[in-house]
Amino acid sequence: PEDREALIGLSQVYARLKRWKEAEDALAEADKFSTRPEDKEYTLFLRGSLYERQKKIDLAEKTFRQVLQQDPNNAMTLNYLGYMLADHNLHLEESLAMIKKAVATDPQNGAYLDSLGWVYFKLGNFEQAEDNLRKAVNRSPNDATVQDHLAELYSRTNRLKLAATHWERALEEWNKSAPGDVDPQDVSRVHKNLEATKIKLAQQKE
Repeated sequence: PEDREALIGLSQVYARLKRWKEAEDALAEADKFSTRPEDKEYTLFLRGSLYERQKKIDLAEKTFRQVLQQDPNNAMTLNYLGYMLADHNLHLEESLAMIKKAVATDPQNGAYLDSLGWVYFKLGNFEQAEDNLRKAVNRSPNDATVQDHLAELYSRTNRLKLAATHWERALEEWNKSAPGDVDPQDVSRVHKNLEATKIKLAQQKE
């Protein structure tokens, strides 16, 4: 069992370094020591998250659905799969149902509330999106992604000052993070959004 924990830890270190093959190999070794069904489920979940981080969305979806076949109430997987689908504009109604199920198990979880707000945003339900994203920011103020999502909502509803404030906060939080935990594409997109918003605000003042 100690080897299993160490191998999972090693896999996560490799993932942060984006050494994907080694991360997958360490996880496969850890799975050999997984004797209980819940241990097998967890290594399967981690494999899905590795695929998602490599943007292998089809493989990630297939893997997460395998976890849910074994445990339909696995909140962590319901949230991860629901959020991933929403983020890629896939199966939005199913995504909403999954995330609602996750939130029902842990109503105070900032990550789950963020996912719920984000899927409502994708569905165009901005009132519900704002309600949940603001709760998520209150629970997880140091999470750059949550700040980014709330900024997107404010930008879409034409509250540009608030959008700029939350995008600035997102960039601050990403700057404090380890490089392996940050997607450069997200940082670049937020920089562009922030600059465009500042230009709009300046034009409004003229």
